[in-house]
Amino acid sequence: MMVFLLYLLGLFTCVLVLMQGLSRKVELFSIRNLYLAGFLIYHVLGPARALSTEDFSGFRVSDPKNTGMWLTIYIYVYFIVYLFAYQRINIARWFASKMSGIPSEASDSMLMLLGVVLIAIGIPMRLYGPYLPIVGPAMINVSLALAAIACSAAGWVWSQRKFNAAVISIAGAIVIGGLVISLYGIFGRRPLVGVLFGFAWGAYYRWARYVAPGRLILYMVPLLGAATIIVGAYTAIRREASRTSDVQSLFAAMLEADVKEGGSSIASGQGCAGAMMWALEQYPQFIEPKPLFSLQYMVLYFVPRQIWPDKPEPLSTQVATLARLEKVNRDAITIPPGVVGYAAAEGGMIALVIYALFFGQFTRFFDELVRQNPFNPFIILPAGCVTGQFLGLARGDISSFTAIIVVGFASTMALMFVFKLFFGKRAVPQYGLQWQQYR
Repeated sequence: MMVFLLYLLGLFTCVLVLMQGLSRKVELFSIRNLYLAGFLIYHVLGPARALSTEDFSGFRVSDPKNTGMWLTIYIYVYFIVYLFAYQRINIARWFASKMSGIPSEASDSMLMLLGVVLIAIGIPMRLYGPYLPIVGPAMINVSLALAAIACSAAGWVWSQRKFNAAVISIAGAIVIGGLVISLYGIFGRRPLVGVLFGFAWGAYYRWARYVAPGRLILYMVPLLGAATIIVGAYTAIRREASRTSDVQSLFAAMLEADVKEGGSSIASGQGCAGAMMWALEQYPQFIEPKPLFSLQYMVLYFVPRQIWPDKPEPLSTQVATLARLEKVNRDAITIPPGVVGYAAAEGGMIALVIYALFFGQFTRFFDELVRQNPFNPFIILPAGCVTGQFLGLARGDISSFTAIIVVGFASTMALMFVFKLFFGKRAVPQYGLQWQQYR
């Protein structure tokens, strides 16, 4: 029964995204839909598969039937409250309006030059920035944001000159540079997704969202298929990828990777379901919860450990030890239990509702920025530089991911503000398809 309810929720999510996208209530390629895509994989399909196979990825679940019931209830409650917060609460709209300035634009040549310059800055920042004291970890996140926004700028320009050989060559070079930055010594897939989706983000908001819905879906399917193949290939080899700095050999390994294995690993939810069920059974009966610790850590994240060596650790770094997982390096592995698991460990149903309200407004803020500035690349491009983080936010360490999103967005917004001072110009009012307002 629980498996059926989860699959039903997955079907409803797909229908909702498609209907609202075609009616222009919410853009098909929006931050909300990226978040829901991650939620669908890790909180709907993953748990459904785990419950049907009773494979909990090494986690000890003593009562799968009862815990599966509570997991389904938590998932449904979170989903409903999240959609309510996104659609009916207007705090995010107010904040977005305060960040929306005079409509501005820049020439395509300047935006393409910006992409080249950002890649030229991002590569050495990625290679040598981590060795800087105090700010080293921040340099990694900033370099990844620079790579994503450079690719967004390339997609923005390419979308209007799709058959121009010079534009194709420069845009291709920018994307390759972005891939180098995103793949260098990194275990996670989010930077790779950020580069691929960053290019698509720029092209979508400059061109694709104005084409007929049928053509749009026709264009999106092969592009999403190609991105899925690339991410699946990287997933299959990413353990080896995190231990090498030879990007050329990494590309070669991806060409020979088992894409089916990587895709299956992603679709399985990668242990998120087992971690959520373990958390629901352990908190608060056997382990003392830390009320709303993830909200606190969103602020603590910015305090360097060199300054505060005893800074508390997020739950993801402790799950393997607390759950006594076998055949893993408990001191090195991080296993985030997803937003539902964090809620279970940090206050139960009350925390679940609070996190749903928070992330509903958090994702709405980014979509509102784009909605209120539909032709302004100085706002649209920074809003799309963290797509990879939003795709993984529902499953990942929700506090760290949120902080990384803030770092990436704030740094690229500041960069685009400076760029606008020198190269921006006031835009001529344009009129195109607009979202329907939520009231």
